[in-house]
Amino acid sequence: MKNELRSWEKEKKLIPIMIIMYCKGNHKIERKRQGVKGNDTCTECKELIEYALFRLEKCPFKKNKKICSFCNVHCYKPEMRNKVKAVMNYAGIRMLFSHPLFSLSHVIQMIKHKKSKGDKIK
Repeated sequence: MKNELRSWEKEKKLIPIMIIMYCKGNHKIERKRQGVKGNDTCTECKELIEYALFRLEKCPFKKNKKICSFCNVHCYKPEMRNKVKAVMNYAGIRMLFSHPLFSLSHVIQMIKHKKSKGDKIK
């Protein structure tokens, strides 16, 4: 059972890291106005973390979970999905430097998924 939930648990740890990274890079003025320092986030990003973790907790595909973008069921509201996409676009490349093993495993997982679907790899 532990192996079945490994990806899901990894995602639960990394979503907040990526949102914190995004908040530090994009919400400097908001963080300063709110007196936020260190690894704390502004109010908007705090809500996004809570929402993402809540949706992950409710995920019907916890066992043997793959990357959310591969899922046929989108559990995020469109507005929140757009926010998370912005976070992923910003933090994704930066994760290569802060979490290189996760980044590499993510890319490998994406390539395997695309090959299994018969898609061309871009």
